[in-house]
Amino acid sequence: MSDADDRDETGTPDGDTSRGEYLLGALGVVVVLLVLAFLVHQAVVRDGGPQLSVTAAAAQQVEGGWAVPVEVVNEGGQTAEQVEVTGVLTRDGSEVQQATATFSYLAPSSRQSGALLFSEDPTDGRLEIRPAAYTLP
Repeated sequence: MSDADDRDETGTPDGDTSRGEYLLGALGVVVVLLVLAFLVHQAVVRDGGPQLSVTAAAAQQVEGGWAVPVEVVNEGGQTAEQVEVTGVLTRDGSEVQQATATFSYLAPSSRQSGALLFSEDPTDGRLEIRPAAYTLP
């Protein structure tokens, strides 16, 4: 038997693995480990539930009243649906008016904008705006 008989169709000796095959195998292992690490990270982050916060901009006079632009942010790892934002205007310790806005869907790490509408001037008093409720999908 000659040495030519011990070679496969690629020209490498039978049973020997080339450097390229080792390199591709190592690259495959790295890719699989990265995907597993990503999935574990996502599983840990998703357990957090929605974390909602609301910021408001300056009130703007509009036809028929006042609009207070709001932005609600979900910094958590889970989707929130039917997110209700409430604004309560008080003067001298008594409630003058309440306004609400509902955001239908707030994905993790996302934000939505809207406005609360008031017939009374919200700059004349204390305005408290906060997320009031949500449902889980």
